[in-house]
Amino acid sequence: MTPIRRALVVSALGAGISYANLAVALPLIVLAEGRTAFVAGVLIGVNTIAFAVGALLALPLRRAESGVALGLATIAAGDLVLVVSSANGWLAAGALVHGTGMGLFWVGVQAALGRRSGNAGSERAFVGQYAVYILGTATGGALTGGAIAVLRVLGVGNATSIRLTFAIGAATTLGAIPLVTVWLRTVGAHALVRSRPRPLHGLALQLPDLLLVSAMGMLLNLAPVVLDQDFGFAPLSIGIVTGMIAAAKIAGSFAAGRVVLALDSRNTVGAMLAASALAAAVLAGTQQAWLYVLLTVAATFFGIGVWPIVVDGALARVSPHQRSGLTIAWNVREYTTIAATTALGGYLLDVSARPTLLLALSAGLLGAAAVSALAVLRRPVYAAQTT
Repeated sequence: MTPIRRALVVSALGAGISYANLAVALPLIVLAEGRTAFVAGVLIGVNTIAFAVGALLALPLRRAESGVALGLATIAAGDLVLVVSSANGWLAAGALVHGTGMGLFWVGVQAALGRRSGNAGSERAFVGQYAVYILGTATGGALTGGAIAVLRVLGVGNATSIRLTFAIGAATTLGAIPLVTVWLRTVGAHALVRSRPRPLHGLALQLPDLLLVSAMGMLLNLAPVVLDQDFGFAPLSIGIVTGMIAAAKIAGSFAAGRVVLALDSRNTVGAMLAASALAAAVLAGTQQAWLYVLLTVAATFFGIGVWPIVVDGALARVSPHQRSGLTIAWNVREYTTIAATTALGGYLLDVSARPTLLLALSAGLLGAAAVSALAVLRRPVYAAQTT
């Protein structure tokens, strides 16, 4: 395994575990301390908007790939703040620092992978990297739910048992930094020359991505709240469901990668996004707990599964010298959108007796993503860099 591949694999596992840890534990600690779903949605939104802040902080970096190491260190710092948090302000601060690290991390990863977009089979690198990251989220969700259950058996209090699990994320991200540092020492002269990003550059190409992540952000970020409030799931059960969703992301990504070999990327993206929209539409009408879980898994399989191909397809339609700079604007727009729609989703959960409105909106956004992707992927592909 090459140094870059080893570094990306280990860093993806660490970042994935930490992100799932926060995605499960943050809403649960909010509810355990007697706050509302809207507060949980706002805090998740703070974490997500911080991804955009992190992406902007990558602007001064000489090499965009350096964001991987800096991001991992910042994620760990955010997790440590969450471990000692005692009020909403500290929870918000920890979520902000953690999200900033995730933004730096993804700019670095996307810059490293995007240099080959447009080459035959380039989507496989995105699929592989994302699959490893999601494997990390599956592990992180299960570890978080299991750790909470064990701590409670040992007599630790409800909120404290949740808060202590943030140490899991800190440990895994810090452990990945040494291998990333080794890789970055080899990047040097091979780093991409980055153009300064323009705020609206590539916005039309990104539209399918923005619609997709808006829908899945509401559906998945608020799933722990729905499972807790509407279906009465225990933390361990929520952790298991989180693992199932993560497994669906991995399986969907590999399925999309296989389907692309038989079809082209345009037909693959259009079909899988349409299937995800259908699953979300049916999901809006269900009131059975495990049917809710199974349909959420199905929507995730088709929607998130095809996301790496959406990203690779868009980057392949941007000239190579602009791709590294575009990753910054891309991530800023993406995570700002996810943050806004997650907060909106939390509001919809507060004002309605059931999550029907949230799920119906998600289905509509996924349908719109399918239509826009068919238009975007008609555009010509640029020749990619070979180094």
